[in-house]
Amino acid sequence: MRDVVVFFLFVYILPQCFLRPWVGLMAFSFLAYNRTQDLTWGFARSLPISQFIAMATLAGWLMVEPRPLSVRDPRNRIQWILWLIIGVSIFLNEIRWDTQWNRYVELGKVILMAQLTAAMIVNRERLRHMMLVVGVGLGFFGVKNGLLFCLGSRTIIGPGGMLKDNNDLALALCMNIPVLWYMAPEVRKTLPNGNFWYLACRGAAGLTVLAIASTGSRGGALSLAVTAFMMSMKTRFKMPAMIAVVFVGMAGLALAPKEYTQRLSTISFDVSKLDESAKGRILSWKVATNMIKENPVLGIGFNNMVFEYPRYTGGVYVKGGVKEVVHRVAHNSYFQIWAESGTLAYLGWMFMIISTILFMRRTAARARGSDDDWVVPYCNAIECMFYGFLVGATFLNRAHFDLIYQVIATATALPLVIRVERERRRKESNKGPVTRANEAWVRHSDPFVKVTT
Repeated sequence: MRDVVVFFLFVYILPQCFLRPWVGLMAFSFLAYNRTQDLTWGFARSLPISQFIAMATLAGWLMVEPRPLSVRDPRNRIQWILWLIIGVSIFLNEIRWDTQWNRYVELGKVILMAQLTAAMIVNRERLRHMMLVVGVGLGFFGVKNGLLFCLGSRTIIGPGGMLKDNNDLALALCMNIPVLWYMAPEVRKTLPNGNFWYLACRGAAGLTVLAIASTGSRGGALSLAVTAFMMSMKTRFKMPAMIAVVFVGMAGLALAPKEYTQRLSTISFDVSKLDESAKGRILSWKVATNMIKENPVLGIGFNNMVFEYPRYTGGVYVKGGVKEVVHRVAHNSYFQIWAESGTLAYLGWMFMIISTILFMRRTAARARGSDDDWVVPYCNAIECMFYGFLVGATFLNRAHFDLIYQVIATATALPLVIRVERERRRKESNKGPVTRANEAWVRHSDPFVKVTT
């Protein structure tokens, strides 16, 4: 039955993806974060639905809504430069196209769809829709797994793709909590039965916390703690909010299953007290450091660490010993991109993230208390998403997680959205002439775009 439903939804929406590319972009993004096909068991599971939707969306973008890609913002430009640097590092190291080509092409697709996101978010409605696509797509697993955790179940693996590993799922869910929390006031003001949707978003955020606990991920727990702390700092009453966070955290640990609290108790700064998994991560970090020292500029090559790992283990020792390292990966996004693609790629990658955080803080500070105050929750959501990612990335190979590229692209669209929203309000109030925003130009009548030239 699930397969039939997914198939007919796909058949229905595919023409819409061409006629209205924005719909196609939202559908593609939802499938990326919700992994809808992985919830089926029959013929729909193997259908290339995302590929067909992407092709229809790109065709519609070129033929129906040929909006130019936004490359003025340095963060968007850096994404392409980063992709080129990674390509150069591949060619200047040992090439293994059987394992590198598909991953490199997938990264290019991720960046292209992120750039398309930056180009097509031209008003407040589209901005809200994109954030809700992320919130609902990942929120489904937060609600489902949170409820199952209340019934005594555990999340052993994620739905699939980049979210298959329980640690990766915990990181994604942690990044989604700010989206659900800060979008609640927005949906209350813009959707029918707003109070219901407000409570639904806040309730989903609470259940997502339980879903993160159900994964048993220690990195997820640390990411959650930092995210909650930074979100409390965004409130007007910072001290009471921080006390509430600490109290809720202590209460949660007191009520949590013994298995989970025992796993969290293994978090320690004393290396000799760590378990084999944690020691293996430290070993991998030291091996990655050797790779960086010997190949500082362009690294050892994209996706080459698993093959080059034995060459760089010399002199590596972890106090307490490690019996066996099963996965020869960095177990750290910073070391991953630095060791594989070099210092240039690492600096560009860090620039994208840190500059986005600072950009959101600055935008929120300027908008707070003004007519543009509506954008503050969006800025807070995006900023806090990256705090969770920065912590979780310390323990996972998620340098090229598609969500961070799309969120960065969404952030770069905010200045245009703010200008368009100003013009919309000015037009409605009839207080002055409307200065049309050229960046919001469209060739056809688009029901999502309210201000056009």
